[in-house]
Amino acid sequence: MADKDKRNSVAAKVATPKASLPLGDSQETLAKAIGARIKVTTVAPHSQTYEGSLYSACPVLSIIAVDTRAPSANNASRTGDYNFIPISKIQSFQITAPSAINGSDSNAVKTAPSVGPVDLKRLKQREEERIRKLKEEEQDKGQGVTKEAQAIFDSFKRINMPIRWHNQEMILHEAVIITPPYRVEDCKAAKDKQEVLNRVKKVLEGEKRKLKERESRNATPVPRKGG
Repeated sequence: MADKDKRNSVAAKVATPKASLPLGDSQETLAKAIGARIKVTTVAPHSQTYEGSLYSACPVLSIIAVDTRAPSANNASRTGDYNFIPISKIQSFQITAPSAINGSDSNAVKTAPSVGPVDLKRLKQREEERIRKLKEEEQDKGQGVTKEAQAIFDSFKRINMPIRWHNQEMILHEAVIITPPYRVEDCKAAKDKQEVLNRVKKVLEGEKRKLKERESRNATPVPRKGG
């Protein structure tokens, strides 16, 4: 009975924020949610949306497991793609398709994929890796810079040249500074870093030319057929 009450509590927490399903009976809500296709959105600042089957809602760890693989007739023979989401991080929860387990399909339980022991250490590593990546992406966004400036920065990043923002200045190889408006003549470096400076200038010149050509193509109207 105590376990049943815990599940009811979890269901209420999951279903409450901006849920589109009935909120009358949390016990019934949880029973219908397990196995159903759902859409879950997590809270800001790193909001993400997951769509898949609700595999489990754990009252002990306060997490839900969502299998985000695409529906298929042979799901039983395929490995699931499970995402574990803390209930405290859920902003909205919506059922997009009812659970087959509670419907007319009597074989639903038999065909459900099996899940081995959860590697909590690996889950923690994945979470930390994702957070680190999101922080890096945030640091790569210039504050108060133009769209062209960000495009130039991203171009350097794509070819693996060490680059970072310092206010609105670009720092490359911790040696070359490019100040707005980010022209070749805006590149500066110490006297003993002239070789690096020349390499950065050459890359910058090429990237600006590519951007200009791209803008020119986008601005050229496509001729209409038939005059």
